Amino acid sequence: MNQPLVSIIIPVYNTASYLEQCLESIIHQTYENIEVILVDDGSTDESGAICERYARQDNRIQVVHKSNGGQSSARNVALDMMTGEWVLFVDSDDWIETNTLEIIFSRKEDQADIIEFGFSYSTTEREDPQVFFGEVLYSNRTALNLLVGGELLMGIMCDKLFRASVIGDLRFIEGRYYEDTPFIIEFLWRVRYYQYIPKVLYHYRIDREGQTTYNMVASRQKHMYQNLVDLIEKYADVVELKLYLSTFYLNRTLAEIRQTYKNPKEKKAELMSTLAPHWVLARSMPFIAPTLKQRIKMRFYQLSPRLYTFFRFELPTALRRVIPR
Repeated sequence: MNQPLVSIIIPVYNTASYLEQCLESIIHQTYENIEVILVDDGSTDESGAICERYARQDNRIQVVHKSNGGQSSARNVALDMMTGEWVLFVDSDDWIETNTLEIIFSRKEDQADIIEFGFSYSTTEREDPQVFFGEVLYSNRTALNLLVGGELLMGIMCDKLFRASVIGDLRFIEGRYYEDTPFIIEFLWRVRYYQYIPKVLYHYRIDREGQTTYNMVASRQKHMYQNLVDLIEKYADVVELKLYLSTFYLNRTLAEIRQTYKNPKEKKAELMSTLAPHWVLARSMPFIAPTLKQRIKMRFYQLSPRLYTFFRFELPTALRRVIPR
C-alpha cells in the first residue's frame, strides 16, 4: 500500500511533564512514514532537552528552538519546513492512539482533502469521548454550511488531517487567540471534500496545571470577532465566502450572548462592555438561514438586540423566579 509522507507538527512550550507521553504516541505509530517537527517555542523547563533527546533516538524528528512567539508562530515555522503530503497538528500535552494514521488512511476517501475524526476530553480519571457524526463525506459547500450554522464543530486543529497542497500559503494569524477557526474556514473554502471518521483517535488533555481551558474572558473573546472581520475584509470581493463568514459571525454573536447571560452579574457586565461593539456589527451582516425558525431568530436580533435579549433571556429568567415549578 502506498504510504504518503505525513508531517506531524507539534508546538512545544513548557510541557515537560506531558511531552514524553505525546512523543511516545507519535513515534510508535503503526503507520511509519512520518516526519515530526517539534518547535520549541522558548520553553523554560526541560521541554527543549526532551525534544533533543527524542531527535537523537529517531531520525524522523526535527527540532527547532525559537524565542517565544505563541502557538500560531510555532505552527507557521513548521508549515514553512514541512515536506509531507498530509499534515497533522498535535499539541505537546496531548496524545494520539498509536494506530491513528493507519486507521485514517485505511478509511480515507480519495477525494477528501480534510479528514476529521473523534477526540476525547481526557483527564487522569476519565475520558469524555466526542464523536459528532457517523461516517460522512461532504462537499466543501455542505461542510461550510454546517460550520457557519453551528452544526459542525471545526474550531479545533488537532482532530483533523489536512492535505498539504491545499494548505499552500495559508498560515495562522499570529498574536491573537482563536486562530484555529479562521484557518479552518479558509481551508474548507479551498477543499473539494470533507470527510468525518467516527472514531476517537485524539486525546485532548484538560487537567494539566497552567492550562487555559474554555472560559469566557472578554479580552480573548474579542479576538474571534477581530479575526473574522479581517477575513471578511480580505475576501470582500468573494461574495459567497463573505456570506459564509458573516453568517458565522452572526451565529457566533448569538451563541456568545447566550453564554454571557449564564455568567454572574459583574462578569456579564464586563463581557457585554467589551464585546457589545463587536456584536453590533452583526446587525448589518447578510446571513444564510436554512430554516424559517433560524431566519426569524437572526432577523429578530438584527432588528432589535435589546428586545431579542429581553424576550430570549431576561423575561424567562424573571418568570422562573415568580412562577413556581
